[in-house]
Amino acid sequence: MNAHNDVPVIITCDVDPTPESTISDKRDALEKTSTLFDEFGIKSTFFVVANIAKDYRPQIRDLLNKGHEIGCHGLSHDENEEYNNLPEETQRDYLTSATKILADITGQAVTSFRGPRVKTSHITQQILEELHYKADASVCSQRLDLLSSNLINTKWIFAPRLPYHPHHQNAFRRGERNLWVVPVSAIVLPFVSGMLYTFGLTFTKLMFRLLYKEARQTGKPIVYLLHPVEFAPKTVRREKRYPLLVEGFRFRRSPLIFEQDIERRHAAHEALFSYMNSFEHIRYRTMLDYCKNGL
Repeated sequence: MNAHNDVPVIITCDVDPTPESTISDKRDALEKTSTLFDEFGIKSTFFVVANIAKDYRPQIRDLLNKGHEIGCHGLSHDENEEYNNLPEETQRDYLTSATKILADITGQAVTSFRGPRVKTSHITQQILEELHYKADASVCSQRLDLLSSNLINTKWIFAPRLPYHPHHQNAFRRGERNLWVVPVSAIVLPFVSGMLYTFGLTFTKLMFRLLYKEARQTGKPIVYLLHPVEFAPKTVRREKRYPLLVEGFRFRRSPLIFEQDIERRHAAHEALFSYMNSFEHIRYRTMLDYCKNGL
């Protein structure tokens, strides 16, 4: 057994449009997330949708000042922005525009990407490489469940568990690209906030414990995904629903199985991060920091 000294933990946050909440509430939720991370010494990567980034200029500035990273979460996150099947020129237009918008707002190079609804392709990765990105965080290796907007993505099942350079013709195989794919952690079920809200704190702690053991043996980072808007109330009627193949099954967000109370969600994350910090060798990294220094 080859034990590794540090266990890299990459907490990632997707900042989506989410029309069910007001801009004011979403700003508050982003600030609440930042304060939560301060409490536990977490440096995170926030994947921001470019067309809404202007709504969060003060919050983005604060996140950068605290040492967090701003990554790209696509241009608009609408139903047409599906990177698993978009034509190459459309992808290039979207990604070039999104990267420029975010770079102008942050004053920094944008080098980490997560596709809307965690979708990517070898074409996406080719363009990301052209735009000097370092990481694609749009793969959930060995994930098999019905709680994703990808439904059951069979390509995920056989994707490498450890970070890898993807193949030129297959985003889910090892290859020779300079870009790194850093998968969201999963043990059949994904290590994401939805599991915390659906199966509870005890179950999510068990997932972390198993992932920690794996990380100690292999050096694999533990990558967690949440949405700051999960701490914002939904007070605006949603006028439009995405199709099944875009959004996934709607029951996955049902109040019957998914914690709706934002204060309990926040408290659950406090308890989870406190539990993570009780383990030795934990080191929180941004996606960029990990790709530059942690591999």
